[in-house]
Amino acid sequence: MKSIRPLLALILLLLISWATLHWSSMESHEASEFPLAGEYRADNIVSSGGIDRTFSYYLPSTLKEGAALIFVLHGSISSGEAIREMTGNEFDLLAETNQYIPVYANGFENHWNDCRASADYSANTQDIDDIAHIAFLIDLFVQRHQIDPNKVFVTGHSNGGQMAYRIALEAPQMVRAVAALSANLPIGENFDCEKSGIPTSIAIFNGTEDNINPYYGGTVKLGSNESRGLVLTTNQTTEYWTKLVGADMASPDKVVEYPETDGMPYTSVIATHWNGVNDTEVRLYRLQGSGHVIASKLYDFPDYIGPNASDISGPEEIVTFFYQTLEK
Repeated sequence: MKSIRPLLALILLLLISWATLHWSSMESHEASEFPLAGEYRADNIVSSGGIDRTFSYYLPSTLKEGAALIFVLHGSISSGEAIREMTGNEFDLLAETNQYIPVYANGFENHWNDCRASADYSANTQDIDDIAHIAFLIDLFVQRHQIDPNKVFVTGHSNGGQMAYRIALEAPQMVRAVAALSANLPIGENFDCEKSGIPTSIAIFNGTEDNINPYYGGTVKLGSNESRGLVLTTNQTTEYWTKLVGADMASPDKVVEYPETDGMPYTSVIATHWNGVNDTEVRLYRLQGSGHVIASKLYDFPDYIGPNASDISGPEEIVTFFYQTLEK
């Protein structure tokens, strides 16, 4: 019996990997349902840090000089194309009216080198400099499309959310704000980043029933055996960022309870806002009853990922948050 268990674990991991790469074909609304006026440019190849890297992006039909840039980073064993569809192509749709270019960059061998020391994928073990890679892409879009380097934002899901944390921790001067989805900061011995100590605007979207990134802290797991190490609770993660901006977590500036709209009364969304120094802001979107998902009205995640969060549009909330930081 013991000899069978490793084989079963391997099979489970392979199934999760396959499903992650093929989420776009599972019960989602296809992009063709939402005609886009601009141009989607897929599979661009650049040499960054001596390595061939790929990315895709959407160029709005209404784009003007001085537009913003939003990086949308995928999770483990995934791709830019997958997260584009997992967000219902909403970042493309919103770009038409909000003057930005969404960029779906691909991690090194389908992963980002985030702050988790115990991660055993090649981006981490080979210490790929993904911060330098994002900086390279920013310069590329400044040159090619005249985006405003002071209007750069990063959001990401899971491993992509961890990468957003790393940028906010080590290179906050690169971005105006970040948004991390389904991600908690790594704990103690699992933390492998330098902290700049610079206050940064950040939004966090975490599901309380997440079975991969545990809301209440613990071990991040993919499958039965593959671990990404220990992470803090969502409240501890949020407290780090509120302290960094000089806010008191016990005294939020605003709490918003979103109405029930998706026919799933066991899920709900509460957003808590804290204002900080230098016009920074921290937000926590508590996705009550939801799993390892991106809040969306246009995409249904498979059941094993956990209940969806469909009372809000995650992309719309993220873009609104990003643009509000420009108004301060």
